[in-house]
Amino acid sequence: MAKEKVITALDIGTTKICCIIAKLSPDGKIKIVGVGENKSDGLAKGMIKNIRAASKSTDLAIKKAEEKANIYAENIYVGVAGELIRSFVSKGMANIVSESKYTNEVNEYEVTSYEIDKVKEDAVKNTNIAQNRKIIHIEPQFFKVDKVEEVIDPIGMTGNRLEAQVHIVTADMGNLNSIYKSLQQIGMDVKDIVLQPIASALAVLNDDEKELGAILVDIGGGTTDISIYYKNSIRFSSIIPFGGENITKDLSVGLRTPLREAEKIKLEYGFAIPGYADKDRVIEIPGIGGHPATKRHQKFISEIINPRISEIVSLVKKEIDKSRYLKLTTAGISVSGGAANLRSTNQLFEKVFDGIPTKTGYPSFDNIYGDTEMLSNPKYATAVGLLKWGKKYFDKNPLAAKGKQTYIQRLKERIKKWFEDTSFT
Repeated sequence: MAKEKVITALDIGTTKICCIIAKLSPDGKIKIVGVGENKSDGLAKGMIKNIRAASKSTDLAIKKAEEKANIYAENIYVGVAGELIRSFVSKGMANIVSESKYTNEVNEYEVTSYEIDKVKEDAVKNTNIAQNRKIIHIEPQFFKVDKVEEVIDPIGMTGNRLEAQVHIVTADMGNLNSIYKSLQQIGMDVKDIVLQPIASALAVLNDDEKELGAILVDIGGGTTDISIYYKNSIRFSSIIPFGGENITKDLSVGLRTPLREAEKIKLEYGFAIPGYADKDRVIEIPGIGGHPATKRHQKFISEIINPRISEIVSLVKKEIDKSRYLKLTTAGISVSGGAANLRSTNQLFEKVFDGIPTKTGYPSFDNIYGDTEMLSNPKYATAVGLLKWGKKYFDKNPLAAKGKQTYIQRLKERIKKWFEDTSFT
């Protein structure tokens, strides 16, 4: 009997780490068997600042998922974001050299995966990528076969010259190495690195939205990730180094309450637009370090929230204006991430974007079953998207692996790290 394929989605965010372990069934479905979540330590704005702290908190999230799944995590797909991510568009060209299967005419050649790979290679050659950066995505947006333009899938078409506009994403090697090392310290290897906006889009946007033109904004704890799709291909991606954590910190200072209480207040009572709040409702605010609780009106709380969330939405608008695709987004805007749970956020987007329809981006569970109920929340869009990416590209070679470890080796690594981190004095 063939061994079941196991995939693990690992969303290492600024405020939380989510691990999902799933099995790939022979009928092409994904069965979620274990979910683990833990507070994130050692990260800021989507980037690892303390490898040991990040490794420890990641290990706890993985262990929680493994205990529920009753199997070990393997084939790990990690989402990456942060202000050191760069994306841009380049053009590539290649001669079509594969013999055609469809015609016997002289000088008629067929586009195959070979020509597409050559176009990608040429697009990379036409860019100036620094040595300290690693390419993590090369996604053709559209092709041109001889004089036929705006081709989405050129496989099987015949001609002499293939051209493409290609979306390229690069990451800082130092930050990537920190991710690899934080996982290797607990006996894990990375199967693939995935840009978080791309993963979130896989979970939230359907085929119609990607075809007609859609914007996905994922407001996480430390960053806000943007992706734009049109004619079923990614046309733009960007990451803003601000997120829900900034709103929580503003509340903590403005209300003189601990961060954990500020986060609860934000989600339970906050509004992005103060006018939607109940001006007569009074909320009790816990004090800091034994100081007595205070009372504040719900509208006052929302007035603290509004400047920061308005700043984030305005920065998103500024980035999208650079892309020139705003007028082509027929399907509107979807907002995912933890801050998507903040009331009236969609209305704020519609106001800033001059009435473009906006909805909350919940992850889709098409062909996914198992423990999905708890994941039906916009803050899990990236993690669910990583599962879908893992299924789609499972058979591809790992991006960065040091050789698979056995389960016993992984256990030894974890026990070793536990002794290193534990004081017996």
